Amino acid sequence: MRKARLLIISFLCLALFGAAVFFLRNLLFGGIAATYEEAALNKDAYKDQWITYDVVACLGEYAEATETHYFIPTGHEYYYLIWMEDGSIMPLSVSKKADKEYLDALYDATCDYLDGKTKMIEMEPRTFVGVVKSQESEALSYYNGTLASNGITVTAGYTIRYELLDCTMNRTDYLLLVGACMFIPVLGIAVAVVGFKKKSKKVEGEQAYLPK
Repeated sequence: MRKARLLIISFLCLALFGAAVFFLRNLLFGGIAATYEEAALNKDAYKDQWITYDVVACLGEYAEATETHYFIPTGHEYYYLIWMEDGSIMPLSVSKKADKEYLDALYDATCDYLDGKTKMIEMEPRTFVGVVKSQESEALSYYNGTLASNGITVTAGYTIRYELLDCTMNRTDYLLLVGACMFIPVLGIAVAVVGFKKKSKKVEGEQAYLPK
């Protein structure tokens, strides 16, 4: 009975795997669908699709989120103000150390340019790839607060974008996630099959001692 329940649960997990592949198909197999400028105008049309933007200037970090498991930090997400080529301001989030180090260095280079220490931002642009989505309420409050404290407002002549370019995940992360979903039902089915075989052999062995 226990093996049968395990088999049923495994098939349900297999169905979950199929659903994950279906709904994440663009993130697993799709290419770049649009630039940030295009997607920000209609994020619903580009939901769960890869979006790209070449970051050329950064105005610093405005928020940080920490994921914990049993009070142990397991991951970080860093939010940055990006100064776009057309003068607009956009939010961007990263989680990888190399991306954070680049954006921190770009912020320093941007400050040097704004302070007149350099005639241009002396760092090569980097292409970031992610998904466009709405900011969570807490991150949005920090975003608005940082904009206000720096005098970056619509009345001051700035164009402010609120759609977040989330670059915390990549195709490999999604493949690992879906792979984990696939591993669970395969393991469950394998355990159930082995259990049924052992049970069958046990019955055959007992029959050898039954009267003819």
